Amino acid sequence: MVKESAKTVILLATLSMVTAAVALLSTVKPLVIGVALPMILVSLALMIDSGPRVNVELAVMPSRIYVNDEIEVKVKVKVMGGYGIMTLRLPPRPGSPESESFELTSGKNVHIVFKGPRDVEKSFTYRLRAVRRGRYELRGVDYVYHDLFGLRQPIEGYVDVSAQVEVMPKVKLITRATGIIKPREAFPRSPPSRLGPFSTEFRSVREYAPGDPYRFINWKATARSPNGELMVNEYEREGLRTVLFILDTGRWMRYGTWEENPLEYGILIVLSLSRLLLRYNYNVGLWTAVGKVYPSSGMGHYYKIQRALIGVEARPSAYLNDPSLMVMVNETRPIVVMVTSITSDNINWLVGFLKSIPTYGLLLDIIPHSMIMRRSLPEIGCAKVLALDRARLHRLIPSRFRVLPWDPVCDGIGPITVKVLSSIGWSV
Repeated sequence: MVKESAKTVILLATLSMVTAAVALLSTVKPLVIGVALPMILVSLALMIDSGPRVNVELAVMPSRIYVNDEIEVKVKVKVMGGYGIMTLRLPPRPGSPESESFELTSGKNVHIVFKGPRDVEKSFTYRLRAVRRGRYELRGVDYVYHDLFGLRQPIEGYVDVSAQVEVMPKVKLITRATGIIKPREAFPRSPPSRLGPFSTEFRSVREYAPGDPYRFINWKATARSPNGELMVNEYEREGLRTVLFILDTGRWMRYGTWEENPLEYGILIVLSLSRLLLRYNYNVGLWTAVGKVYPSSGMGHYYKIQRALIGVEARPSAYLNDPSLMVMVNETRPIVVMVTSITSDNINWLVGFLKSIPTYGLLLDIIPHSMIMRRSLPEIGCAKVLALDRARLHRLIPSRFRVLPWDPVCDGIGPITVKVLSSIGWSV
């Protein structure tokens, strides 16, 4: 169906051509001016019919930031051909992960440009603030073109350009907390190394695990064990002590908001503790369902852990089932810190998994109730009373693992750091 504007243009063009014909056949000179009008209309029609061609250049500075830092996005657009109005939508595209992870702080990312007879070049600058860690790609410029006279349907187009942005988790540096944090024993100043042979320093008595030396079997403790389990003496190893963080990435770690959930706070506490432990020459390792970092020491190792955690996401079925984890635990006997959020959905798997780990450790249970409550009722704040029912689930955890509940809305990084460190052998 021809639009009313198109009918008007056709009527004007017909009238102009009739006027031009009369001017040529008569001696009335002013009518000759009408000859120019059809030529102009024909030129405009040719430009409108060709449609626009769009070139885009996209730049982001800086390309690596921390959560809550800002980036500056510069977009240069060149429009060739066509004659009309164009609406531009610059990155991030609606519905993309980038649109959820960045918020506009200054400028605009939607613009309207008029395209006349000449090519148009426009430059736009705006700023985005990162609200969540991750590796992102600001990609694509969408446009909608309307010709000036409405002779054709609007043209929707897309220009594929991209810029990479890496958002690092912003870690709170623990320099002072409640009390004085220090290790209970001195550590050697030798170069970083893996754990060495067993020393003569007694640590504890525990159940036998495959790989334990037979000379460490404690026959008296075995005779006293209720179920007849084989018990062994555990001794400290020479060299650096090892802490292994196991980060759960199951779907229950997504409870909360996009920016605040057990997974995000779990990453934050793992990085904070890793940085502090590495300063005191600990070996620190990381295990997740999607990646692992073998224990080592030195501050350069911290950045390996940090990079491994940037792209970690909670998944519907992210169960840890890695035989190499058990091999590493048997070889190094680390202090295991399991970071999870206990629910009725994962308790059976969690109990079975912890029973398979042949060492002692700590289970950090991140409670999401206050995060969820704060989203709908911000005036309530801390909602610890909603977590009272978790005690029933905590009693199911194997006794080798101490359960430490943590509601990040109620307790900050400092207090929970003190509790974790005192649980793994530091004095406070």
